Amino acid sequence: MQVSEQPEPNWESDVEMEARLSGDICEFTQHVVKACALDSASIFLCDRMGDKPQLSYLYHTGISEEVKHIYHSNAVFHDDPFTDPRLQERPDRVDDDGVLAGSDMRVGNIAQVSGRYWQFMYHYGIDVVGASTRRLMPGVYSTIGFHRKRATKHRGSVPMAQLDQLAPRLQDMVASHMLRDLLDRANGLSTFRSSYFRRTDAASATPLSKREQEVTDLVCEGKLNKEIAFITGLSEYTVENHLRRIYAKLSIHNRSSLVALMRR
Repeated sequence: MQVSEQPEPNWESDVEMEARLSGDICEFTQHVVKACALDSASIFLCDRMGDKPQLSYLYHTGISEEVKHIYHSNAVFHDDPFTDPRLQERPDRVDDDGVLAGSDMRVGNIAQVSGRYWQFMYHYGIDVVGASTRRLMPGVYSTIGFHRKRATKHRGSVPMAQLDQLAPRLQDMVASHMLRDLLDRANGLSTFRSSYFRRTDAASATPLSKREQEVTDLVCEGKLNKEIAFITGLSEYTVENHLRRIYAKLSIHNRSSLVALMRR
């Protein structure tokens, strides 16, 4: 892997892609790094379902922008053994989000298929201590990687037992943050309630006005804007304005989505 021959990257693009975790998560991550005599930690989500894996950075400490950029843009994460479904979907790993050491034989067996991940780490002087991976769903993982710099002189070995206790706590904090973030998004609470409590009032979290509901009902009957205008005594322009407000409230973009949502 010729990492050094890559053109000068725009590292700022990865900064924009990185989600923002709450301050307490960032502080706790830094505490874990310090308490366990590490140099860096990386928190990210990885979707390994399908032919095109996807990566979403959540937080890093002690990781350079160059490393983050190359890991993503060169698709090194495709070969990360800690997010490989062949490892994480094993019965002994599905419910285990403790720290899996980089020296673990199971990691080595996966990494033998492609050495690109380890070549990347070696090139940047990173010793992979291990990683905690939480399976959110088949093929989708929340991963926290822990590292040391190879060039740095460290006092003693990493206290793996302590790291193994702290990592799941950090995973819990990240999971709680993601749930809050999901529910805070437009229509997120409504989707949550309809999914778990069999609610049929799709617009309950963002109630429509009486006029907006009237327009919605006519759209669901298959009426065109001109027909809705005639029935309601409104102008077509006003009907269009009502529809724009309805779409915004329900976080949809067209009338077919509106009909599907109301029917559901």
